[in-house]
Amino acid sequence: MPIDTPPEFDGVDLDEVEIEEDITVDEVRENDGSLVATVIDDLVVTSAPEGSLVDETIDVVDLDGHLVLEDETVTLYDADANVISREETIAIPLEEPTA
Repeated sequence: MPIDTPPEFDGVDLDEVEIEEDITVDEVRENDGSLVATVIDDLVVTSAPEGSLVDETIDVVDLDGHLVLEDETVTLYDADANVISREETIAIPLEEPTA
């Protein structure tokens, strides 16, 4: 069964699209070495001859695994690597997580 593609992809040869993902995890520690939080950086790059899309999400998670902060930046580039658009969203939970 063929997959319906959105109109934005009209004229794009999906066989020429490449997707790469890189995830890094870093620990945040106090001066005494005790762990405070974890920072997860998830970078997804989708590229084609017509341009590329870069989606980077950075999550900060506390010791209990609760999200403290999320920062997502999506950047769209044309075929010459010029920025066409960039959007950044920062989310901070307003309520204390429940157990």
